[in-house]
Amino acid sequence: MHSKLTGLTAAAVVTVAAIVGVIVFHDGATPAYAVEQTVRAIRKIETVYMKGEFYLQGQFECWMRFAGNPDRPTHVWLGREGYPMAKICSPDGVFGLNNRTNRVHFATRDERGMSWIPKFGSLFKDSLRQAGAGDAIRVSDGNDVITIRIATPQREQEFLVDAQTKLPIRFTTVRDDNPTQMMRQTLAVKNLVEIRYNEEPPAGIFAKPTDAIVVEQEVDCWVDPDSGLDVGEMSHEEACRELARQACQAMIDLDEARLESLALFFRLWPPQIWEQVRQMKEAGQWVQSYEITGEPYPEGDVWFLPTELKMANGKTETQTIMIKFYDFEGAKRCFSIGSKEKGVVD
Repeated sequence: MHSKLTGLTAAAVVTVAAIVGVIVFHDGATPAYAVEQTVRAIRKIETVYMKGEFYLQGQFECWMRFAGNPDRPTHVWLGREGYPMAKICSPDGVFGLNNRTNRVHFATRDERGMSWIPKFGSLFKDSLRQAGAGDAIRVSDGNDVITIRIATPQREQEFLVDAQTKLPIRFTTVRDDNPTQMMRQTLAVKNLVEIRYNEEPPAGIFAKPTDAIVVEQEVDCWVDPDSGLDVGEMSHEEACRELARQACQAMIDLDEARLESLALFFRLWPPQIWEQVRQMKEAGQWVQSYEITGEPYPEGDVWFLPTELKMANGKTETQTIMIKFYDFEGAKRCFSIGSKEKGVVD
């Protein structure tokens, strides 16, 4: 296999990228010509399947359908590995679907241009623009795969491009000295381990199931009959206090499975957040005790229970737990859906 290694300054390539719109290079060609080839290839994409990792939300997979604009899909299906929830956008609207319970929350608004939609066409361009004038972009051209490595002061990223189709097939963040910066962005992509093009998505993946159970709030899609607190014969007041006791004790013990079952907020935590919290607990900086400071009270179909978490350093944190009750074929269960201070999980 023939291979070349080319070093380019980011400033030189940014000039080219600003004119053509996307950055990728091809074996034996000038950067400008290579960029143009990839732009043409990306604009012809009809569908894309991506599997990878977000900085904050963890593992995901995504299907998109396009009509000429790789940053503005006509249809989107986005799911997280290990979770039954999927977010779906189409010209008809946006909905959250729980494939486990067949619950769906639907809204007629158009979110296809919102920040949570992964902008496939801009991923490479944006990575290049983050590079400063003195940073090196190294291109290794081969017969089968082209490797592009972009080194910036805070992170180093690598793109693999199919030499025949001129389309990216993998994206890897090799080094990141400030991942917290990326976690502040909505659905910032850390890695793409698989990218496939122009395949027909699974039948009906972008459609709202006709037999789905329609719910009023998106959080109502998250619940399932295998999680939460089994209410049994308890009153709502008793169930609220019992849920708070179990959830707060799970926080003290850092029982990940129990927390994700009882309190939907913890299902949003990616592995790196759990690791940080484990380190805090080992250092004696985590929650040590709790107190239920008031009586449960309802507002509409949501119940509230004032609690106070006590940290090892003596600080306290007030959490007015929001609790909602659900019926699953005659069995009643309740979940913490958020807190008055931090809002509802969505």
